[in-house]
Amino acid sequence: MAASLLFLVILFCGLAAAADVFAHFMVANTYNYTQTEWKADFVAASEIGIDGFALNWGPPDCSLAPNNQDWYVARIEDAFAVAATNEFKLIYSFDMSYTPAACSIGWNTTFMATMISKYANSPAAYIWNGDVLVSSYGGEGYGNKFFAELKSVLAGEGVTISLSPALTTYSLKAQSADPNGVATGMLANYTAIDGYLNWQTWPADTDTNLTAGVDVEFQAAFENAGRTGPYIMGVSPWQFKDFNDGYYNSWVEYSDVLFPNRWQQAISTVQPDIVEIITWNDFEESHYIRDLPPVAGPAAVGFGVTGAYIYGQTHSAWRVMAQYYISWYKTGLVPKVTEDRVVFWYRVHPKEVPCSGGTNNIGVVRNAAYPADAVFAWALVSENSTISMNVGSNQNWTFQATMCGPTLNMVPFPKGIDYAYPSVAIQRKEETLHAATGALAITEACAYENYNPVVGLTGPALTASPKMENESDLEYM
Repeated sequence: MAASLLFLVILFCGLAAAADVFAHFMVANTYNYTQTEWKADFVAASEIGIDGFALNWGPPDCSLAPNNQDWYVARIEDAFAVAATNEFKLIYSFDMSYTPAACSIGWNTTFMATMISKYANSPAAYIWNGDVLVSSYGGEGYGNKFFAELKSVLAGEGVTISLSPALTTYSLKAQSADPNGVATGMLANYTAIDGYLNWQTWPADTDTNLTAGVDVEFQAAFENAGRTGPYIMGVSPWQFKDFNDGYYNSWVEYSDVLFPNRWQQAISTVQPDIVEIITWNDFEESHYIRDLPPVAGPAAVGFGVTGAYIYGQTHSAWRVMAQYYISWYKTGLVPKVTEDRVVFWYRVHPKEVPCSGGTNNIGVVRNAAYPADAVFAWALVSENSTISMNVGSNQNWTFQATMCGPTLNMVPFPKGIDYAYPSVAIQRKEETLHAATGALAITEACAYENYNPVVGLTGPALTASPKMENESDLEYM
């Protein structure tokens, strides 16, 4: 049976300026790290073209002893030591959602300046137009005066920075208001900032695909205002969390085809100075592309109840997709494909199924109705091929993938699906070239509310030296 076509990702052949790619990295998940674990992360990220990490960390003494996070400083020291010898870049993304009102001891400009100055001359420091690039998550709780003071303190130490924070309330507001007006107001209120990170890379409580409108307007507003910092565009594959504490920390955003759509916007519409993948390792919000951490050992993470929707839910194959788009974004040329792969993803429970754990009253997980009960497939082939998919009783659904670029399609869950492992195959000339089965079954037995997808791969594993080259004979518009 032929699957009804979801849509074909069209190749936009406009040239993009060469740029860099970072991934947002949660230092909070490195308590057990040694330099060995840092190097493993840097190598894995470099393999797909990521240039560096934006280190997210909160004020170490937000919670006083014995629950403080003073160990952050030691992990960051290890990170810079390893990055400096591995041609990997690091920037600070101070988590300023920890406001003075919420912390025993919040951020202060003296400590922040000390940490910035300490590594300003490191080979791992990322320099933007001669200045150390500094970013944040949030900052509205501190205000423009705080940012200006930070710059002043650093100037006294002989260090200049380019400040590109994510003032999240503004980019969120811009999704439902005039984005130019929101950006103009933000620039008037924050004269100390140089650039911007648009963190809002998911639709805001709506079941429609995110557009690039906010990015385009914010980017233009900063350019027109003469701000010299980078415009950093967030790109993310998913968003779901359930801390089992009710509506406040339990939501899913519409993310079914978010990752390829957002990359296309970055390449073809926005062409930002920097792309920031959100995230490398924020497991609890389900937008990680890193391998899952082990249950024990130096790279282990203490998840608590959220481990119920993290362990087993591998996302590693999303790095295959990222590698392709990163190459395109950096070079401005459509990568030539010489190997055949399909990245596929799906949730493990139909959304109507009641769960015995988590926020388990149907409809309490915010936006629970938005995700489609389906297996999605993103095909990248070297020659025209047939992609065959089996999802429960929906057997041998096929669609055609062409060598012109990625093809995206889906197969819905059949009614009553239970304990079914989806499978995806690449066929050409009546021969099956590659086939793979999902790591987890789709089942009605739900122990914990779970909108976190499993991501699988049909075809060869990711390689550090991908068999891709720039397609120089394409005609560009």
